[in-house]
Amino acid sequence: MVFNANPALPTVAVVKSLREICTAAKDDDPISHLIWTRNAPADTASTENASAENASTETVSGETASHGSVGRSFEDEAIAVEMGYVADPDSHYLLVTDTEAAKDVAYVGWRHTKSRTDTEWAELHANRYRPPEINKELRDATAGACFLKRAQLLKDSEAFVLHELYVRPEYQRRGIGGQLVEWGLKKADELGVVAYTEASARGLSLYLKHGFREKDRVTIDLGDWGGEKGQFYSMRLLVRPIHGKE
Repeated sequence: MVFNANPALPTVAVVKSLREICTAAKDDDPISHLIWTRNAPADTASTENASAENASTETVSGETASHGSVGRSFEDEAIAVEMGYVADPDSHYLLVTDTEAAKDVAYVGWRHTKSRTDTEWAELHANRYRPPEINKELRDATAGACFLKRAQLLKDSEAFVLHELYVRPEYQRRGIGGQLVEWGLKKADELGVVAYTEASARGLSLYLKHGFREKDRVTIDLGDWGGEKGQFYSMRLLVRPIHGKE
């Protein structure tokens, strides 16, 4: 097989392809189906993040405010938000294609986040994207809690943030995810900033292998939110120093 990785363009066709990859990679993710419980599909790449080839969590950054949903369907709204991510000049999206099969199989989204004051962090948190179809309480207990911890962790530092990484299940375990991580780490070193991401248990080993270290975590019992009692879901906040050196 031959794989090509190219910058993802902010078009409807490309964003739909990203969402299809996201859906395939998250099919068995327990928290997605609990968060999206209000007649909305549990496949929204624009509001959730994969922390490895097949692990998902909510969007690392949580920084995009709602574009407003008046007169638009949920699908239209989700596509508009994702297009905003891809078009952002501080974002770096790569889309991987299996050229022999003419099929998009993976993608990654990195973002260069700038220094922020406490007030700016608070404004981002207040304006985070929270569509009406989402379980807002559960989102606040997961992505919202991670966002607040991230604000304390990064404070006024710049960072290169890996906020989305998905690989179709049939293409996992082929090193695609690792290569997409390495690409972003090289960019982070060129910028002279730390790399940051959040990972569930599924994706943790990939990031540890590439020099990330756990700095904090958020853990919930899914049984408290309609899931299986005693099934704990943890998100690790991970930082990789510049050039991998403390």
